[in-house]
Amino acid sequence: MAGSGRGRGRASFTFNIEAIGFSKGAVLPDVVCKPPPLFPSTENKPVPLKTGEDEDYMLALKQDFRGAMKKMPYFLAVEENHEGSFMCFLFLFLSSVFIP
Repeated sequence: MAGSGRGRGRASFTFNIEAIGFSKGAVLPDVVCKPPPLFPSTENKPVPLKTGEDEDYMLALKQDFRGAMKKMPYFLAVEENHEGSFMCFLFLFLSSVFIP
């Protein structure tokens, strides 16, 4: 039963290339061998920050408010103790390996 498969004869496309905007015999776009830029070009410049006495007052007020909130008894500080967490991980790992 030689020659009964679809692999012989004229090659055909598995999809319609006209559906993606190319016609038969059209020149395809060039291959891009470099990565796209990391950031888009900035055609529009950002608006400069407002400066003045009012803005300086608001900045000082915000900083004072943050400081007052941190001094309150309800402020929860995160304590980072990486050494203790590593020792806990090491103990759990060793106990799961050596203890049946």
